[in-house]
Amino acid sequence: MYLDLLNLLLDDPGSNFSVIESLMNGVIRNKLKIIPDTKKWTLLSPLVSDNMAGDFMKPRINEVDELLKKGVNVTIYNGQLDVICATIGTEAWVKKLKWEGLETYLSMNRTPIYCADENVTKGFKKSYKNLDFFWILGAGHNAHQDQPCVTFNMIGDIIRGLATF
Repeated sequence: MYLDLLNLLLDDPGSNFSVIESLMNGVIRNKLKIIPDTKKWTLLSPLVSDNMAGDFMKPRINEVDELLKKGVNVTIYNGQLDVICATIGTEAWVKKLKWEGLETYLSMNRTPIYCADENVTKGFKKSYKNLDFFWILGAGHNAHQDQPCVTFNMIGDIIRGLATF
């Protein structure tokens, strides 16, 4: 059983992730029609973790600056309750960017995010040119589990390049 210490919101720390694994290895695999039968999606992979260890928790400010400079759309998102990738830390490194649009971006207000017909603020978004930042309220490290409506709409926003909240 996997103990999710990275997420403050889980009511049951021994949550079973078989639902998402079934979705990824079933419906998603079938829809994409490009994943080899020898490859299976898993929530945690020691092989991947071991190979990514050298990149873990290293700043990527220069790389993000380069992407923004080239006009690539950059999306940053944080679960408000994430204790590993804390929102305050993410906001701090964004302020260190040397991107030409940073001053204007920082001066802008955040826009509240709502889901469906609810009148409850589920998060915030701030956008300028090719930089989008989503603050997802009531979500930890696994924002997609904690706020599925917000993250689903966020992904749609990223894909379409326009908001539909």
